[in-house]
Amino acid sequence: MATLTANYDGERKDGDLVAYNIAAATKIYKGALVAVTDATGYLTNASDAAGTTFAGIAFEGGDNSSGAAGGLGLRVEKTGTFILDFSGSTSQAIIGKKVYAVDNQTVALAASTANDLYVGDVVALISGGKVRVRIDRAVG
Repeated sequence: MATLTANYDGERKDGDLVAYNIAAATKIYKGALVAVTDATGYLTNASDAAGTTFAGIAFEGGDNSSGAAGGLGLRVEKTGTFILDFSGSTSQAIIGKKVYAVDNQTVALAASTANDLYVGDVVALISGGKVRVRIDRAVG
């Protein structure tokens, strides 16, 4: 493409919800931490695995268990704060700390994970081993 030579309307969207195609043989639940597999570009459940980029929180569920890659789409929330399970002991000292995916609903400090899939920053402690996490800076 050439450089612009006239005004252009890029049809801006807020970007709070973005649709992704789900990986083959994958079921994603509403509220799950989700990631894009770097090699394929398809959405999968987040985990402490290499080769993924954090995408956000599943806005809805999608069952592509029997489908081919891209056979089903799913919307993902890219901004906001969410209550997530925390692996480890919670104390006021973790406010502001970066947390990383353990699985599709649990986060931990970097020392507790191997691949460090960054999910966001702790903004509040919630009773019962849960934390509120702001995801905005972490989404890819």
